[in-house]
Amino acid sequence: MTSPSIDHNTGTVIGSSEGAVQTGNGAQVTNSEFDELSMDRVAGDKFTADTMLVLQIAGQETNRRVRAMQWFSARRLSSLSACFVEPEGFSQAQTVLVEKRAVLVAGPAGSGRLTAAAMLLHRVGNASRIRQVDIDLGDEDQPVLDTGQVQPGESLLLDLSTLDLPDFLRASRELGAVVDRVAEVGGLVAVVLPDYERQVPSSNLRGLRVELRLTSSLARQVFEYHLKARGVSPGGSNPLLAAMFDRPRAGELAELADLVTESGGITGSWDEALVVALGTLSNWSAELTETFAAHPDAAWRSLLLAAALLADCPPDAVFEADRELVRLLDFPDVDEHPFARPGLTERLADVGAEIVDEQVRFSRPRYADAVLTHVWRNFPGLRPTLAGWIEQVPRLARTSLVDHDRTLLAERFTTLSLRHGMIGDLLQTARRWASVGDNRTTALAVQVLGRAVLDPIHGWQFRRRVYAWARDSSVSPRLAGVVIAVCESVLATAHPEAAMIRLHHLTRHRDETVGSAAVEALLRLVVGPQSHRWLLGRVVAGLADGVPGRDVELFGRLVDPARSHSPEEWDLIRVGWHGALARPESVPLLTAWLSTATEEQLDLLVDACEHQVPLLGRLRAAAVAWVGQDPAFRRRIGELLDTKIDSAMGLTRSASGWKE
Repeated sequence: MTSPSIDHNTGTVIGSSEGAVQTGNGAQVTNSEFDELSMDRVAGDKFTADTMLVLQIAGQETNRRVRAMQWFSARRLSSLSACFVEPEGFSQAQTVLVEKRAVLVAGPAGSGRLTAAAMLLHRVGNASRIRQVDIDLGDEDQPVLDTGQVQPGESLLLDLSTLDLPDFLRASRELGAVVDRVAEVGGLVAVVLPDYERQVPSSNLRGLRVELRLTSSLARQVFEYHLKARGVSPGGSNPLLAAMFDRPRAGELAELADLVTESGGITGSWDEALVVALGTLSNWSAELTETFAAHPDAAWRSLLLAAALLADCPPDAVFEADRELVRLLDFPDVDEHPFARPGLTERLADVGAEIVDEQVRFSRPRYADAVLTHVWRNFPGLRPTLAGWIEQVPRLARTSLVDHDRTLLAERFTTLSLRHGMIGDLLQTARRWASVGDNRTTALAVQVLGRAVLDPIHGWQFRRRVYAWARDSSVSPRLAGVVIAVCESVLATAHPEAAMIRLHHLTRHRDETVGSAAVEALLRLVVGPQSHRWLLGRVVAGLADGVPGRDVELFGRLVDPARSHSPEEWDLIRVGWHGALARPESVPLLTAWLSTATEEQLDLLVDACEHQVPLLGRLRAAAVAWVGQDPAFRRRIGELLDTKIDSAMGLTRSASGWKE
């Protein structure tokens, strides 16, 4: 038998497979050279399967926390129902929702619009779960509201109340498409409008708007209902409380009831509990302003901040964090011997903290968060330094920190950063945590980014950065692993297509473990015919464009010759094979197909070559090797494929004017 010549496409399938494989551009790459190319790794940190397992677990835990923010669960709805007081206009809004399947909930800030919207959906749709629709402000050329998020029969809540005017104008122009989609699939949607929207022309709102109002008497009922639900009876009045009823904010009243309940367990007195609760509600703003004014000593403030960041953590951690902050802020040296200074317990007492059960705690409720907020609000010039300090704390020696403590620290820092718009600081910290080579801090990066990518205000900025990281095939393998975990476990819950796009880019990463992990994560998101078809089309497009990566592997995992495919999918498969055959890594997939191929599928393979000599030669060469492994059982398929390839070559020669 003669060996096949790819240049001239002579010889038969029943022959030898020795020699180099020719690529589509005419260059020859031997198997050993190709292996060296495919083994090109990103220099830097080591990434292992164990690390990916840690990241997957961290992603799943983050997903549970984030989803709790995205959904009104049955338990949360039941709790709200027990305390809900209908504001003025609620009955009208309910009528609109029943008739139109949509309602726009308006009203002044504090009128309870968000809770009222949830209660409307709960009552009209008998919904046990309500999903909050995500808003994507990341691209001026793309829709803000993705109608693909609207699933049949769902009850959806769209909160536009936090948007600035320009962003609200963008979103309001797309409300019609969302309302139409909801009606089409038999769902319900309640949209919460910002309090300034009455100044905006409402021509696009189509008569769905209903304004709610919370009167002073209704506000008092809200407060009393929440107290009753917590088993607390209201006591005497207070001028500050009366002022809250005159200028009601439903959310603050509900939170105040929580704080009174919490404070009552400490003080035992209604009047004292109410005073403490009102102070806590204001983030202890007045008290902290006075306290900081009375303590200009930088060392005192440093310990207070360390205790606040690590409240409910071991005292050793607070001590080491304080020492690190002193170092970073370059405090002047103190001549006094450390043994002559006050001990840690005494110093903590001086900042209002104590050690209880081997944890540092403040006696005032939520005081730690109030301290952090006060410092971040009043010392903006120190924020970058403080962010760098927080990035170091989980990695400090001798802190006795455990996973729960680090998670608490990361959650506090994420909340602070999002509240104050510190996008760069949060991204930089997440990147450093991901790349330092410690699985514990790498898991923190998943937590931070997982929360940030779905933040209702800043999420689009984090999704855009995650996209940039995903496209960079040389990005740190650990950071790439973090992105995989965030995309699969968190981003996919609200933006499945965006998550799959990012994961597809990550399959092209130069680190083999990262690329393989991205392939597996991407395929786990293929949960139905629609996502299967979408991903197949994207992979086929990548093969057609010659984009380097693992598209051949993905193609092989998505197509199965024994599976029932629609005519449209078979067309995609044919185009996909055209791109795959130009790549040497397609040989294992090709031989797997030959093992189960029908005559129609052999025709598809030949048709995919589109009469191109290099591709037909590659097909013939792969078949030669396959038949040679078991000639007795594979000869018939080889001869049949030979005939089809010769026929295709005959068409090629006739078309070019050659003699047959």
